[in-house]
Amino acid sequence: MTFELLQKPVGTLDLLLYLLRQGKTAVSAILSDTGMNRESFYGAADRLRGLGFAYEDKQTGYPTYVYWGLTRAGEAFARTLGPAVDMLSGTASALERELAALDEANEPGTLPRRTEILDLLADREFSLGRWDTAEANARRLVELSGSMNDLPRQVRGRLALGRVYQKRDRHDDARRELDESLRLATGAGRDDLAAEAGYLIGSDLERQGRWQEALERFGSSASQAGRADDHLAAARARQATARILAKRGRYHEALGVLREVAAELEGLRAEDDLPRVYVALGSTLHSLDRPDQAEGWFVKAVEAAQRVGDIRMEAYGLVYGAAHSIDAGAYRKAELALARGGRLFEDLGEKMGIGSYELNEARLFSLQGRWSEAEDHFDRALAIARETSNRYQEAWALFNRGQMAKRRERRDEARALLTEARRIFTDIGSEARATRCDEELEGLTG
Repeated sequence: MTFELLQKPVGTLDLLLYLLRQGKTAVSAILSDTGMNRESFYGAADRLRGLGFAYEDKQTGYPTYVYWGLTRAGEAFARTLGPAVDMLSGTASALERELAALDEANEPGTLPRRTEILDLLADREFSLGRWDTAEANARRLVELSGSMNDLPRQVRGRLALGRVYQKRDRHDDARRELDESLRLATGAGRDDLAAEAGYLIGSDLERQGRWQEALERFGSSASQAGRADDHLAAARARQATARILAKRGRYHEALGVLREVAAELEGLRAEDDLPRVYVALGSTLHSLDRPDQAEGWFVKAVEAAQRVGDIRMEAYGLVYGAAHSIDAGAYRKAELALARGGRLFEDLGEKMGIGSYELNEARLFSLQGRWSEAEDHFDRALAIARETSNRYQEAWALFNRGQMAKRRERRDEARALLTEARRIFTDIGSEARATRCDEELEGLTG
């Protein structure tokens, strides 16, 4: 056993050491004590459970209390690491102590070292989902780097703030920091930093359904990354472009780009990025009605996500892959995938993912003629889509519900649902989906 298995996801080693010291502990207490967010915690916990080092204990009742603890094998392994664990887990603490000492002395000559430490700490805290401390460190980084005219560090600090604000859904604050990052980086000729800023701005526009503006940003980001010879950043921007092309129904274009990006990422051995592009390939092929090819990519996505401990993308691979199983009539297989994927999304609090889970559960029950259960899941899927302003998911839920009403010979209900779905698809520029609505509506005329 090497440290490699505990390096990903971020926080795995921290959680191992915490549970060794504290014993079995409630999830709420772990989150409070460590400052980890739910995604970081469950990613680390799932990795430890997969290694046989940790277990989950759910105590029924209202509310349900969930505890995590180390197995005997986990305790034995943690103890064998001995001083090495303390050394590795204490690195951040040592940096914090060094920074505090330098701040107290407040000597101008230590500014470069202080900004270096703040940069490291802001990145680490963001990776662990500790938004408050990540924001505080990033803001101090901006202030100190500004006082010494260190433009690259100042841009990195603003980028860090922009990422934190996006995670906290403070989109106006995020755009302010990211726009300033892009301006400063472009003025300084730092294509690498400008590419990162442009990518994050494009992601923000994508979430708002402003797809054409997002495409322009992603295109610029890819070009800037190319000039900076940053192949990974360029591939990420091109993947984002393909993602939007698929949403707009330009599946063949999206597929070509995604295949190129997947090959490039594999060549770069960018394992952290592979699960996302594999899920995108599966989804695009599913939309092109190539189910056998789609299934293979979803399987690869789940396997790749498990290797790097990315439980979010594992869940998407499972839930999106279940759609293929549903269409193929492999209902038991779909049930198993949805059970695992849905639980992961619930643990993470990932509303978009939960909405996808609810929608596929609704489709599963609908095709089995279990109308009441299907209606309940459709209700939840629509509520989540509207709560999160996810118009694409809202339209897709209406479309599938309309198909169910059509199968039940509820013509007026089906017509109303499909017409509303078509209106939303048209509004957001998803021409292919709007055409699918027209095809379904044809049998309801007269």
